[in-house]
Amino acid sequence: MKKGFTLIETIVVIAVIGITLPVLVAIILTLMRQQLKINRLSQIKREGDYVSSVIGNTIKDRAFSIHTGKPVNDTTKICEEALSFSNPTTSLFFLDKSKNWFGYEISGNTIASKSADLENLPNDQTINLTSTKIFISNFSISCSRDNVYSAPSVQFSFDVCYDNGLPNCATTRPEEITSLHYQSRIKIRNY
Repeated sequence: MKKGFTLIETIVVIAVIGITLPVLVAIILTLMRQQLKINRLSQIKREGDYVSSVIGNTIKDRAFSIHTGKPVNDTTKICEEALSFSNPTTSLFFLDKSKNWFGYEISGNTIASKSADLENLPNDQTINLTSTKIFISNFSISCSRDNVYSAPSVQFSFDVCYDNGLPNCATTRPEEITSLHYQSRIKIRNY
């Protein structure tokens, strides 16, 4: 008696492999896509939290007055009176107790920090608060003051997404979209 596989047994094994192999490949590709999305989401969350923390803590700890632009002087001061509100804009500047100014504005696809300390550098340089792989959009910053006894508060918001090289983080596949919205309100402590 010969030992070996019959033709039927060989066909059944090939059919089982033919059915299970595409399923396994699909599962592996899905897991790889999900891992990529988790990594991108982790990166935009980390950088979004960092930007929000830097802006919030710096304004809360250092800001003494709020201004609409440079030069920072009494003519550009806003939110001085009770029930005053400023329209959302893409940049505000602040003066600290040492009379040094600082501010935040959108610069290309990132939020940039500007300050009097950087003024002596060539080309009016800024410090970008995010990496090149992160795309910031819809940045707005404004201030308000509710009454004469309260300090002004600054509100800011922005959207963060992973820059995949397409305009405004667009993608052809909705499952690849990774973006977060941040907004915060800070009472000025030193007012």
